Amino acid sequence: MLRPSLRARFATLSAPIALFAFALAAPAATRAQDSGGNSAVAYDQEANPGEGSSGTGDPSLSDEQALANEGGGGATPPRDSTDPFEDPHEGYYFVGLMYRQTVVPQFMQNLFVDGGTTVSNPGFGGQFEYRKNNFSILGNLWWQDFAFNGPYREAGDPATNTEILDSNWSILFASAAFLWSTPFNEMFAIEYGLDVGLGVVLGDGVRTEGFSTDGNQTFTACNGAGDPRDTSRGYCTPPVSGGATDLDGQDGEHYGVVARKWSDGGSVPNVIPWLGLPHIALRIKPIHQVQIRIDGGFFGGFWFGASLSYGI
Repeated sequence: MLRPSLRARFATLSAPIALFAFALAAPAATRAQDSGGNSAVAYDQEANPGEGSSGTGDPSLSDEQALANEGGGGATPPRDSTDPFEDPHEGYYFVGLMYRQTVVPQFMQNLFVDGGTTVSNPGFGGQFEYRKNNFSILGNLWWQDFAFNGPYREAGDPATNTEILDSNWSILFASAAFLWSTPFNEMFAIEYGLDVGLGVVLGDGVRTEGFSTDGNQTFTACNGAGDPRDTSRGYCTPPVSGGATDLDGQDGEHYGVVARKWSDGGSVPNVIPWLGLPHIALRIKPIHQVQIRIDGGFFGGFWFGASLSYGI
Protein backbone atom coordinates (compact mmCIF):
# COMPACT_ATOMS: atom_id res chain seq x y z
CA MET A 1 0.00 0.00 0.00
CA LEU A 2 1.36 3.35 -1.15
CA ARG A 3 1.81 5.98 1.38
CA PRO A 4 -0.36 9.11 0.95
CA SER A 5 2.62 11.20 -0.06
CA LEU A 6 3.64 8.69 -2.75
CA ARG A 7 0.06 8.44 -4.06
CA ALA A 8 -0.07 12.23 -4.41
CA ARG A 9 3.21 12.26 -6.28
CA PHE A 10 2.03 9.45 -8.60
CA ALA A 11 -1.18 11.30 -9.33
CA THR A 12 0.80 14.41 -10.11
CA LEU A 13 3.06 12.52 -12.59
CA SER A 14 0.23 10.51 -14.19
CA ALA A 15 -1.93 13.52 -15.04
CA PRO A 16 0.25 14.76 -17.94
CA ILE A 17 0.52 11.18 -19.25
CA ALA A 18 -3.26 10.80 -19.24
CA LEU A 19 -3.74 14.13 -21.04
CA PHE A 20 -1.19 13.11 -23.69
CA ALA A 21 -2.92 9.74 -24.22
CA PHE A 22 -6.29 11.47 -24.56
CA ALA A 23 -4.88 13.89 -27.11
CA LEU A 24 -3.70 10.94 -29.23
CA ALA A 25 -6.92 9.00 -28.86
CA ALA A 26 -9.39 11.82 -29.50
CA PRO A 27 -8.72 12.34 -33.26
CA ALA A 28 -8.93 8.57 -33.90
CA ALA A 29 -12.23 8.38 -32.08
CA THR A 30 -13.55 11.37 -33.99
CA ARG A 31 -12.57 9.82 -37.33
CA ALA A 32 -14.20 6.56 -36.37
CA GLN A 33 -17.46 8.32 -35.48
CA ASP A 34 -17.45 10.35 -38.71
CA SER A 35 -16.94 7.33 -40.98
CA GLY A 36 -19.25 4.83 -39.38
CA GLY A 37 -21.34 6.76 -36.92
CA ASN A 38 -19.79 5.01 -33.90
CA SER A 39 -16.45 3.76 -32.71
CA ALA A 40 -17.30 0.09 -33.22
CA VAL A 41 -17.88 0.53 -36.94
CA ALA A 42 -14.62 2.48 -37.26
CA TYR A 43 -12.74 -0.25 -35.46
CA ASP A 44 -14.26 -2.89 -37.69
CA GLN A 45 -13.25 -0.96 -40.85
CA GLU A 46 -9.70 -0.54 -39.61
CA ALA A 47 -9.47 -4.21 -38.79
CA ASN A 48 -11.03 -5.22 -42.13
CA PRO A 49 -9.88 -2.66 -44.72
CA GLY A 50 -11.58 -4.60 -47.55
CA GLU A 51 -15.03 -4.29 -45.98
CA GLY A 52 -17.34 -1.47 -45.03
CA SER A 53 -20.35 0.39 -46.27
CA SER A 54 -18.51 1.65 -49.33
CA GLY A 55 -16.55 -1.51 -50.17
CA THR A 56 -13.58 0.57 -51.25
CA GLY A 57 -11.24 -0.15 -48.40
CA ASP A 58 -10.84 3.56 -47.63
CA PRO A 59 -12.87 4.56 -44.55
CA SER A 60 -12.26 8.23 -45.24
CA LEU A 61 -14.50 8.11 -48.35
CA SER A 62 -18.23 8.59 -48.10
CA ASP A 63 -20.61 6.11 -49.72
CA GLU A 64 -21.29 8.59 -52.52
CA GLN A 65 -17.59 9.07 -53.26
CA ALA A 66 -16.94 5.33 -53.27
CA LEU A 67 -19.85 4.66 -55.63
CA ALA A 68 -18.59 7.41 -57.95
CA ASN A 69 -15.15 5.81 -58.11
CA GLU A 70 -16.55 2.29 -58.62
CA GLY A 71 -19.01 3.48 -61.30
CA GLY A 72 -16.42 5.32 -63.41
CA GLY A 73 -17.08 8.79 -62.07
CA GLY A 74 -13.56 9.79 -63.18
CA ALA A 75 -14.04 8.70 -66.84
CA THR A 76 -13.95 11.22 -69.70
CA PRO A 77 -17.48 12.39 -70.47
CA PRO A 78 -18.90 11.71 -73.96
CA ARG A 79 -17.82 14.20 -76.63
CA ASP A 80 -20.18 16.19 -78.79
CA SER A 81 -20.59 14.97 -82.39
CA THR A 82 -18.96 18.18 -83.67
CA ASP A 83 -15.93 18.00 -81.36
CA PRO A 84 -12.75 18.25 -83.55
CA PHE A 85 -10.92 15.71 -81.35
CA GLU A 86 -9.21 12.85 -83.24
CA ASP A 87 -8.39 9.53 -81.61
CA PRO A 88 -4.76 8.67 -82.54
CA HIS A 89 -5.76 4.99 -82.90
CA GLU A 90 -8.48 5.67 -85.48
CA GLY A 91 -8.31 6.65 -89.15
CA TYR A 92 -10.22 9.63 -90.58
CA TYR A 93 -11.32 10.28 -94.17
CA PHE A 94 -12.06 13.57 -95.93
CA VAL A 95 -13.12 14.62 -99.43
CA GLY A 96 -13.06 18.16 -100.73
CA LEU A 97 -11.93 20.79 -103.21
CA MET A 98 -8.55 22.47 -103.57
CA TYR A 99 -7.19 25.66 -105.13
CA ARG A 100 -3.55 26.20 -106.07
CA GLN A 101 -1.77 29.26 -107.49
CA THR A 102 1.62 28.64 -109.08
CA VAL A 103 4.23 31.35 -109.60
CA VAL A 104 7.43 30.94 -111.66
CA PRO A 105 9.48 34.14 -111.24
CA GLN A 106 11.51 35.47 -114.16
CA PHE A 107 14.76 35.29 -112.19
CA MET A 108 14.30 31.52 -111.85
CA GLN A 109 13.66 31.13 -115.60
CA ASN A 110 16.85 33.07 -116.28
CA LEU A 111 18.82 30.22 -114.74
CA PHE A 112 18.12 28.41 -118.04
CA VAL A 113 17.09 30.98 -120.70
CA ASP A 114 17.34 34.70 -121.35
CA GLY A 115 14.31 36.97 -121.43
CA GLY A 116 11.26 35.44 -119.89
CA THR A 117 8.42 36.80 -117.84
CA THR A 118 7.01 35.99 -114.41
CA VAL A 119 4.25 33.41 -114.85
CA SER A 120 1.40 33.17 -112.35
CA ASN A 121 -1.56 30.85 -112.94
CA PRO A 122 -4.46 29.28 -111.02
CA GLY A 123 -5.32 25.64 -110.63
CA PHE A 124 -8.11 23.69 -108.95
CA GLY A 125 -9.33 20.15 -108.43
CA GLY A 126 -10.53 17.48 -106.03
CA GLN A 127 -8.86 16.01 -102.98
CA PHE A 128 -9.19 12.82 -100.94
CA GLU A 129 -7.43 12.47 -97.59
CA TYR A 130 -6.71 9.75 -95.05
CA ARG A 131 -5.21 10.67 -91.67
CA LYS A 132 -4.22 8.68 -88.61
CA ASN A 133 -2.12 9.68 -85.62
CA ASN A 134 -1.17 13.07 -87.17
CA PHE A 135 0.02 11.59 -90.49
CA SER A 136 -1.96 12.43 -93.63
CA ILE A 137 -1.95 11.01 -97.15
CA LEU A 138 -3.65 13.25 -99.72
CA GLY A 139 -4.65 12.19 -103.22
CA ASN A 140 -5.14 15.14 -105.60
CA LEU A 141 -6.53 15.26 -109.14
CA TRP A 142 -6.23 18.83 -110.40
CA TRP A 143 -5.96 21.02 -113.46
CA GLN A 144 -3.23 23.67 -113.52
CA ASP A 145 -3.27 26.53 -116.00
CA PHE A 146 0.12 27.35 -117.50
CA ALA A 147 -0.71 30.07 -120.03
CA PHE A 148 1.72 32.93 -120.61
CA ASN A 149 3.10 35.22 -123.28
CA GLY A 150 6.68 36.45 -123.20
CA PRO A 151 10.05 36.85 -124.94
CA TYR A 152 12.53 33.96 -124.79
CA ARG A 153 15.88 33.08 -126.30
CA GLU A 154 18.62 30.63 -125.49
CA ALA A 155 21.04 31.77 -122.82
CA GLY A 156 23.82 33.80 -124.39
CA ASP A 157 22.07 34.33 -127.76
CA PRO A 158 21.84 37.85 -129.25
CA ALA A 159 18.66 39.86 -128.78
CA THR A 160 17.75 39.38 -132.45
CA ASN A 161 17.15 35.68 -131.74
CA THR A 162 14.33 36.53 -129.33
CA GLU A 163 11.02 34.78 -129.96
CA ILE A 164 7.65 35.51 -128.43
CA LEU A 165 6.26 32.31 -126.94
CA ASP A 166 2.47 32.42 -126.68
CA SER A 167 1.33 29.51 -124.53
CA ASN A 168 -2.13 28.20 -123.82
CA TRP A 169 -0.64 25.15 -122.11
CA SER A 170 -2.25 23.57 -119.09
CA ILE A 171 -1.45 20.44 -117.12
CA LEU A 172 -3.72 17.77 -115.66
CA PHE A 173 -1.97 16.48 -112.54
CA ALA A 174 -2.45 13.41 -110.39
CA SER A 175 -0.39 13.78 -107.22
CA ALA A 176 -0.04 12.56 -103.67
CA ALA A 177 1.04 14.50 -100.61
CA PHE A 178 2.53 12.99 -97.46
CA LEU A 179 2.17 15.29 -94.47
CA TRP A 180 3.21 14.96 -90.86
CA SER A 181 1.60 17.32 -88.37
CA THR A 182 2.24 18.91 -85.00
CA PRO A 183 -1.02 20.01 -83.35
CA PHE A 184 -1.24 23.22 -81.35
CA ASN A 185 -4.57 21.99 -80.01
CA GLU A 186 -7.53 20.00 -81.33
CA MET A 187 -8.40 22.74 -83.83
CA PHE A 188 -5.03 23.92 -85.22
CA ALA A 189 -1.98 22.01 -86.49
CA ILE A 190 1.12 22.80 -88.52
CA GLU A 191 1.85 20.28 -91.30
CA TYR A 192 5.05 19.54 -93.22
CA GLY A 193 5.98 17.03 -95.91
CA LEU A 194 6.23 16.65 -99.68
CA ASP A 195 4.22 16.13 -102.89
CA VAL A 196 4.94 13.77 -105.78
CA GLY A 197 2.95 13.45 -108.97
CA LEU A 198 2.77 13.37 -112.74
CA GLY A 199 0.95 15.64 -115.16
CA VAL A 200 -0.22 15.42 -118.77
CA VAL A 201 0.53 18.55 -120.81
CA LEU A 202 -2.47 19.94 -122.71
CA GLY A 203 -2.69 22.74 -125.26
CA ASP A 204 -0.05 24.36 -127.48
CA GLY A 205 2.71 26.93 -127.45
CA VAL A 206 3.19 29.15 -130.54
CA ARG A 207 6.61 30.60 -131.49
CA THR A 208 6.93 33.91 -133.34
CA GLU A 209 9.98 36.07 -133.95
CA GLY A 210 10.07 39.23 -131.84
CA PHE A 211 11.42 42.74 -132.24
CA SER A 212 12.22 45.61 -129.90
CA THR A 213 12.01 49.37 -130.41
CA ASP A 214 13.35 50.45 -127.01
CA GLY A 215 16.83 49.05 -126.88
CA ASN A 216 15.87 45.44 -126.20
CA GLN A 217 13.94 46.24 -123.05
CA THR A 218 10.57 44.99 -124.31
CA PHE A 219 9.69 42.79 -127.25
CA THR A 220 6.65 42.46 -129.52
CA ALA A 221 5.80 39.65 -131.92
CA CYS A 222 6.50 40.28 -135.61
CA ASN A 223 3.45 40.23 -137.87
CA GLY A 224 5.40 38.07 -140.31
CA ALA A 225 8.66 38.00 -142.22
CA GLY A 226 9.73 41.60 -142.87
CA ASP A 227 6.77 43.04 -140.94
CA PRO A 228 7.73 45.40 -139.55
CA ARG A 229 10.71 45.83 -141.83
CA ASP A 230 13.72 46.25 -139.59
CA THR A 231 16.40 44.31 -141.39
CA SER A 232 19.06 46.83 -140.41
CA ARG A 233 18.88 45.61 -136.86
CA GLY A 234 18.20 42.01 -137.75
CA TYR A 235 14.59 41.71 -136.56
CA CYS A 236 11.73 39.96 -138.45
CA THR A 237 14.11 38.66 -141.11
CA PRO A 238 12.98 36.20 -143.82
CA PRO A 239 13.05 32.46 -143.08
CA VAL A 240 16.16 30.52 -144.05
CA SER A 241 14.03 27.99 -145.96
CA GLY A 242 12.60 30.69 -148.22
CA GLY A 243 9.01 29.94 -147.26
CA ALA A 244 6.61 31.72 -144.94
CA THR A 245 8.40 30.26 -141.91
CA ASP A 246 11.01 27.79 -140.87
CA LEU A 247 9.66 24.75 -139.08
CA ASP A 248 9.81 23.95 -135.41
CA GLY A 249 13.07 22.16 -134.80
CA GLN A 250 14.84 23.96 -137.67
CA ASP A 251 17.27 26.81 -137.18
CA GLY A 252 15.99 30.01 -138.73
CA GLU A 253 13.03 32.33 -138.39
CA HIS A 254 9.72 31.14 -136.97
CA TYR A 255 6.38 32.85 -137.52
CA GLY A 256 3.31 31.32 -135.90
CA VAL A 257 4.91 27.90 -135.51
CA VAL A 258 3.45 25.44 -132.99
CA ALA A 259 6.11 24.03 -130.68
CA ARG A 260 5.93 20.26 -131.07
CA LYS A 261 5.62 17.81 -128.21
CA TRP A 262 7.82 14.78 -127.64
CA SER A 263 5.25 12.58 -129.34
CA ASP A 264 5.70 14.65 -132.52
CA GLY A 265 9.49 14.74 -132.34
CA GLY A 266 9.61 18.13 -130.63
CA SER A 267 11.06 19.44 -127.38
CA VAL A 268 7.84 20.05 -125.40
CA PRO A 269 7.18 17.19 -122.94
CA ASN A 270 3.92 15.25 -123.09
CA VAL A 271 4.16 14.52 -119.36
CA ILE A 272 5.81 16.49 -116.62
CA PRO A 273 6.68 15.48 -113.04
CA TRP A 274 5.49 17.32 -109.99
CA LEU A 275 7.71 17.41 -106.92
CA GLY A 276 6.62 19.75 -104.16
CA LEU A 277 9.35 20.00 -101.56
CA PRO A 278 8.73 21.24 -99.00
CA HIS A 279 4.97 21.30 -98.54
CA ILE A 280 4.01 23.44 -95.52
CA ALA A 281 0.43 23.86 -94.32
CA LEU A 282 -1.75 25.18 -91.54
CA ARG A 283 -4.67 22.82 -90.84
CA ILE A 284 -7.78 24.27 -89.25
CA LYS A 285 -10.54 21.96 -88.02
CA PRO A 286 -13.30 24.05 -86.44
CA ILE A 287 -15.63 21.06 -86.06
CA HIS A 288 -15.28 17.31 -86.45
CA GLN A 289 -16.73 17.19 -89.97
CA VAL A 290 -15.04 20.24 -91.56
CA GLN A 291 -11.37 20.84 -92.33
CA ILE A 292 -9.61 23.85 -93.88
CA ARG A 293 -6.01 23.78 -95.08
CA ILE A 294 -3.89 26.78 -96.10
CA ASP A 295 -0.67 25.61 -97.70
CA GLY A 296 2.28 26.43 -99.90
CA GLY A 297 5.59 25.12 -101.14
CA PHE A 298 8.24 24.98 -103.83
CA PHE A 299 8.25 23.00 -107.11
CA GLY A 300 10.77 24.82 -109.35
CA GLY A 301 8.65 27.87 -108.68
CA PHE A 302 6.43 28.72 -105.76
CA TRP A 303 2.85 27.74 -105.09
CA PHE A 304 0.24 28.53 -102.47
CA GLY A 305 -3.34 27.50 -102.04
CA ALA A 306 -6.17 26.31 -99.85
CA SER A 307 -8.61 23.45 -99.58
CA LEU A 308 -11.94 22.76 -97.92
CA SER A 309 -12.80 19.16 -96.99
CA TYR A 310 -15.67 17.31 -95.36
CA GLY A 311 -15.24 14.26 -93.13
CA ILE A 312 -16.87 11.03 -94.28
